[in-house]
Amino acid sequence: MFKRRVALLVAIAFLMTIIVPGFLSAPTKAIAASKKPIVFKIYWGDSNAEPVDVWKTPIGKKVEQITGVRLQFEFIVGSDEETKAGIMLASGDLPDLINAHNVVNKFIEAGALVPLDDYIAKYGKNIKKWYDSKALKKLKYPKDGHIYFLTPFREESDPLYSFAGFWLPIYVLKENKWPVVRDIDTYFKIVKDAVKKHPTYNGKPTIGFTALTDSWRIYVLMQQPLRLEGYPNDGGWLIDEKTGVVKDSYTMPYAKTYYKILNQMWNEGLLDKEMFSQNYDQYLAKISSGRVVGFYDERWQIQSAIDSLEKQKLYDRIPIAMPVLKKGVKRDKYNVVTMGTGAGISITKKCKDPVAAFKFLDRMAQEDILKLINWGIQGQDYYVKNGKMYKTAQQIQNYMNPDYRKKQGIGGNIWFAFPRPPFDWTYSDKSGKISWDYSDQALEQRYKPYEKEVLKAYKIKSFKDLFSPTWNSPYGYGWDIKLPDDLQAIQNQADDLQRRYITKAIMAKPGEYDKIWNEYLSKMKKIPIKKVIDFRQKEIQRRLKEWN
Repeated sequence: MFKRRVALLVAIAFLMTIIVPGFLSAPTKAIAASKKPIVFKIYWGDSNAEPVDVWKTPIGKKVEQITGVRLQFEFIVGSDEETKAGIMLASGDLPDLINAHNVVNKFIEAGALVPLDDYIAKYGKNIKKWYDSKALKKLKYPKDGHIYFLTPFREESDPLYSFAGFWLPIYVLKENKWPVVRDIDTYFKIVKDAVKKHPTYNGKPTIGFTALTDSWRIYVLMQQPLRLEGYPNDGGWLIDEKTGVVKDSYTMPYAKTYYKILNQMWNEGLLDKEMFSQNYDQYLAKISSGRVVGFYDERWQIQSAIDSLEKQKLYDRIPIAMPVLKKGVKRDKYNVVTMGTGAGISITKKCKDPVAAFKFLDRMAQEDILKLINWGIQGQDYYVKNGKMYKTAQQIQNYMNPDYRKKQGIGGNIWFAFPRPPFDWTYSDKSGKISWDYSDQALEQRYKPYEKEVLKAYKIKSFKDLFSPTWNSPYGYGWDIKLPDDLQAIQNQADDLQRRYITKAIMAKPGEYDKIWNEYLSKMKKIPIKKVIDFRQKEIQRRLKEWN
């Protein structure tokens, strides 16, 4: 009997050595064997992201405990993603993982990234749950048909706020009896009247209209004529959603008309005289001061200014986005829902253990981690009752505080870049939406009292109700098309010329605008931009054919 028991125990022990490793991921095995995490170095090349080491937050530490992986971050310094990429590739000094952001094609073309296709097939249980075959097909690099990252740009749209618009502060809207401002002429009249009525604020001159022009962020000035003509943000390109025909916006007729309006306002003293010299922080500081009347921007770029105004309790100075268009245009496309193909996290060919790295990325897409990074710590940031996740009033207050979220490690640009489902999808246990921001409770609680007063005045439930319905793009985002280096150089040349001459034209003295504009058109004709148009059009038409 004893020998039979020993034999049985030996057999069980042998089976455990075979079976258990199959259930453990590489990181989990590392914890079981040594209690020490696997350390992967990661370069974060997204110049938009706040350089926060989330692994040092309470939630980041729990992620490390669960996955057995610790990330060591190197964040880009400044905003020149292209130069940094060139240095890394020339030296061959690559980390294990990389978020290459806007220059991911450089790393792909250099052969520096690991294709993920086989890993997805073998180890991507969670990834395949969130990215179906159609989604994965969209992520194949056109040249070689391989997948190098799982995009975080999923088909979701904030249900509460417009993505972009022409903004006006609450006190101005109230004084004008809560108008829905739909045309640019009315918008600028309201701006002029506000400056005339309130020439100063807190002892400083009121700024009629300002613009963000710092480095690459100047795109929000360049895309204003497109937005007014009813186009989405496709990176400055006019795309026919049915035929895929692409036109450039560098010389579009309405651009001349619109910037001439800004030139007239410049000479009338209604434009911010520092708008072409201020940096991003100075731009935000002006909005935060409450003395700016109008501007165009995307909400994510000014969120910190809105947060600052709320902290100061300057609620009547908080800006609200308006669906402004050129007179005669009926539908705006300020809000788009589509799956993009922008870069996520890639594995480099210098990675010491690419299989473990991929298993880690897949583990990050598992539901327990998704709840942790998007909702927080259960019992601290949310509770579960009758199988449903919810937040108390205090937890909502904490969540709405950006300083708390940053300190705790909830949400943010870093977690956003990992493989994930759309935030408005539901967990498999039906406990709630992937992100609290999209939950029914959030829709009821996210609006602050001053916002509810504005909504009541407009007789709407959401600020998005001021805009046309969210547009579902059949070709994705036009801005995430990656160009070959030679074509990128041509586009950069056109972009630089546009920025220089639009700046000159807006600041031109009375009577000089047309001369400067004609000089601009003459120089633009010498740039072979048609090569870029042809490439982009071919890619858009490929997407329309294959994606639909």
